[in-house]
Amino acid sequence: MRLGMAARGRLLVVGLLMAVIAPWSVGQSRAEDASVLPKGVGRVTLDSLFYLPVEQRYNPHGGTEDIATDFNNRHLDSTIFSLLTPLNGSVPGGNASIGDSHVKYTYLYNIEDLGGQYGLTDRLTIGIDIPYFWASNSVEAGLNSGPGSSANVVLNTSSAATLAFFPAGSPCRNPVLPFAAIAPCSVVPGFATRRFSTTDVQRLLGPGLVTNAGARIPGFGFKKIQDWNGDGLGDITLGGKYQYLRTQDAALAVTLGARLATGRRGDPDDLSDVYWSTGANAILLRLHGDYALSNLWNKRPPSAQTGAREISQPGDLVLNATFKYDKVLPDYSTRRVPSDITNPITSNRERVYRELGDRFEIEVGAKYDLPRGFSLSALYRYGWKLSDVVVGHRGFKYETLTQDSDSTEQIYIVGVGYSTVPLYLEKKFPIPMGVSLSYRDRFAGSGPHSAGSPSQVLNSQYLNLGLQVLF
Repeated sequence: MRLGMAARGRLLVVGLLMAVIAPWSVGQSRAEDASVLPKGVGRVTLDSLFYLPVEQRYNPHGGTEDIATDFNNRHLDSTIFSLLTPLNGSVPGGNASIGDSHVKYTYLYNIEDLGGQYGLTDRLTIGIDIPYFWASNSVEAGLNSGPGSSANVVLNTSSAATLAFFPAGSPCRNPVLPFAAIAPCSVVPGFATRRFSTTDVQRLLGPGLVTNAGARIPGFGFKKIQDWNGDGLGDITLGGKYQYLRTQDAALAVTLGARLATGRRGDPDDLSDVYWSTGANAILLRLHGDYALSNLWNKRPPSAQTGAREISQPGDLVLNATFKYDKVLPDYSTRRVPSDITNPITSNRERVYRELGDRFEIEVGAKYDLPRGFSLSALYRYGWKLSDVVVGHRGFKYETLTQDSDSTEQIYIVGVGYSTVPLYLEKKFPIPMGVSLSYRDRFAGSGPHSAGSPSQVLNSQYLNLGLQVLF
């Protein structure tokens, strides 16, 4: 049957819609393919990502550990000793410990990802992706300084008048005392001590601690470790996709774009905040390839002169493959520079030069069309990232910020989609649109120990409810 220009154009739009509507999208939550929009046709996408609670990350060896491992069940000896030394001269044994900390973080994300694409020509489509984040961190934090813990020092709660009975230079005047010094000092009436509490730790990490006698133990200047929540824009992505090959069986395309660091980066003075941007801009390259595998056994007549792929039919199986490269641009960032990779608590603070490692991804996927507008999809993605480079000028141990910052991840996504196109063609539904529901699981990976590193890899899963409309 011969088609007029208007009919062929409508067929082209509908055919491309069926190819991409469910559940393919340009967002990170789904696969990317080689399809483009016809000239003058636009598309709006909305993805709602509902994360399951996130409590673990992947360590450098590929195992999982608590996000708050850096703070959990640690003997706070070296940290507190570094505070006490300037004040007391020394602590006997050199291994002061106020007790064992227990910290647990639970991250929760909800993301609304709004996208828009427009066909400049039949081969070139431009697009924008704007995510908005709602994030929270539920914090459990406490200190065990009781019997059986590692605690070996106490806080001197004596008044200044009581301490005046001791001669100058007496260890009994110190604001912090080892257990062994309690009994000899107790001969003076009114002498009192107590074990450190969770509140004391919060003050030591923050503004510092002042004893009853007026002695001040300086703090690290961190904000209080507590529940955190916030929301805001994520990193905005802009790009253009050019389809340079389209046949009855296959399509090839290339995407060039940029990711703008418009999202929230981590606060160096907050140990419990949640960030969703590395803070660095990036140039993006994508190479896409599609292949209609089912054409090997489902023979189709040649398409119309438009060169469009025919409307999808039940039994169609299309394979997709994409190679991704993110060239991360250098930037400057204010960071805390710890002396030990496993202990992020430090007062060393500097604005450093960074080159976050470039990122690569390879993904392969498939979509199978079912009767009545339904489809099934599956995707596997492997990603890897190069090591970070950090340069400073104050002589700190900058290598602690880059150790194990090369990372990997493995992800699978499975989904089901529904398209109104069959009803639209029968004039039983007014809008060509589609909805999809998918599940994403980052089931393996590796990354740095540091919770403050922009290169850490979280062990996360989410559900994605997607909507796409053409106009």
